[in-house]
Amino acid sequence: MKIYKNLNMFLVIIFILGTFFCYQNLPNEIPLFMQSPNRIVFIGISFIILLILAVVSLFPKKISRSNDTVRNEITITVLNLFGIGVFLYYFTLIAQYSGFQIDSLKVIILIISGMMILTGNFLPQMPFRSRIGFKLPWILKDRLCWQKTHRFAGYTAIPFGIAQCLLALFATNSNLTFLLGIGLWIIIVCVYSLVIFANSKQNKNM
Repeated sequence: MKIYKNLNMFLVIIFILGTFFCYQNLPNEIPLFMQSPNRIVFIGISFIILLILAVVSLFPKKISRSNDTVRNEITITVLNLFGIGVFLYYFTLIAQYSGFQIDSLKVIILIISGMMILTGNFLPQMPFRSRIGFKLPWILKDRLCWQKTHRFAGYTAIPFGIAQCLLALFATNSNLTFLLGIGLWIIIVCVYSLVIFANSKQNKNM
């Protein structure tokens, strides 16, 4: 478990070293989906997110709000997955400025798809009101709604992730692929949670 706790910290160290060697190759602005932040801002935000994940991974009990060993290990695993996702996303974007000929958007979509598939295995096990999960107000009010929503989110994340992977590999419009994958999945989960909450509230009033 100690290795899992330190994984994101190792990624932070590699992040710093990699950025040091690649910094001079980066343009002043990094083109993203809808904006082009300054390279210092882009590096700084990526670093802060990764550092926060590294620090909170050391305190899984506070994140999961549970003393259960299995649940804490699941929490650390999910945090590590997020850290790996941020790490790969960052270096995928800057790799194209270091001589690597890659379709960065397509690679990023594949990374997100892989994260969806992996995270889908852990979402049904997230404890009630954990700091990881769908944190909508109505979901936090009802334990049953939390459990059913995260079970549904976990089961649907896997097929949506696989479908997004296939679309990224064979479709030509990467932006549409992204929206049809994770975007549609999030909308469906949120609508499902509202239905579950409404039914639960109705049953309590009967």
